Amino acid sequence: MPSFNTSKGVVHYEVYGSGPPVILIHGWTQAWNTWRSTIESFSGQYRMYAPDLWGFGESEKDRLTSFEVSDFVDLIPQLMEHLGMAKVPIMGHSMGGTTALGIALKYPERVKKVGVVGSPINGNSLSFFLHLAGTKLVASLMLAGPNAPLLRAFLWSWSPFVTPQKPRMFYDMAVGNSSGFSLTSFFSSIASLRRTNLTSRLSEITVPAMGIYGARDVVVNPGQVKYFKGPIPNGRFTWIKNAGHFPMWDTPDEFARGFNDFMQM
Repeated sequence: MPSFNTSKGVVHYEVYGSGPPVILIHGWTQAWNTWRSTIESFSGQYRMYAPDLWGFGESEKDRLTSFEVSDFVDLIPQLMEHLGMAKVPIMGHSMGGTTALGIALKYPERVKKVGVVGSPINGNSLSFFLHLAGTKLVASLMLAGPNAPLLRAFLWSWSPFVTPQKPRMFYDMAVGNSSGFSLTSFFSSIASLRRTNLTSRLSEITVPAMGIYGARDVVVNPGQVKYFKGPIPNGRFTWIKNAGHFPMWDTPDEFARGFNDFMQM
C-alpha cells in the first residue's frame, strides 16, 4: 500500500502495470478502486497511478479542515514530485475530472493531456441531490447512526440510476468506501465542486483534452460534453448512449475505446 507524506497528511495511492504513465483521479465519495476495471484492462499497456484524494479512501482525513477542489488540484503535482514525474496524461472521473482540468489550468507544464469522465465543468450541472449533500445539515443526517442507514438507503435506491448496468457494484463500492471519508470531507468537497465554474477559462487549456460522457448520467448533466466541442481549443469527446455516471462500468468496451483514443491523442 504505497503512500507519501505531504504538509496536509499522508496520501495513499496504487500503482499497476507497465508502459507510459497516466494518473487516474477518482470522484466524490469514491477512492482509487473506481478505476479498477480500467487498470485491469490497460495495465499491460500503461503504468497507471491512482491516488486517494485527501479525505477519501486511505488518505488523510482526520487532521484536515479543507477539502476544496483547489486542494485536490494542488495534491496531484505533489504526487508527481514524489514519483519523479515531470509531465503526464491525467484523467479524472466526476469531481476528479474537474480536478484534472484545474491542474491543466494551474500547472499546464505538468500535464501532457487531460481527460474527464462525467465531470461537471460548471458546478450547477450537478444533480439536485448533490446540491443538498453540500450542506452540513443534510450531510450530518446522511451519515448519522451506526453504519449510516440513511446513506445506505439512499445509495440502494439511487444505484440503478447512477449506473444502470452495475447498480450492485456501485452500491457495494460506495458503502465500502464510506469508511474512508469524514463528515467534513463528505459535505465540503461536494459544496466546493458545486461552486466551481471553469467555463470562463476553457480557452486557456492548451493541452489536448477529452471528455467522456454517458447519455444516461443522472449525477452530472451530460450536456457538459458541449464544452469539448468548441470552447476548449484542442477538445474531443466520446458520447456513450447507454452509459450512466460510470461509463467504465456500464459500457466497458465503449469506454475502453474512448480511453484508448485519449491516450493516443
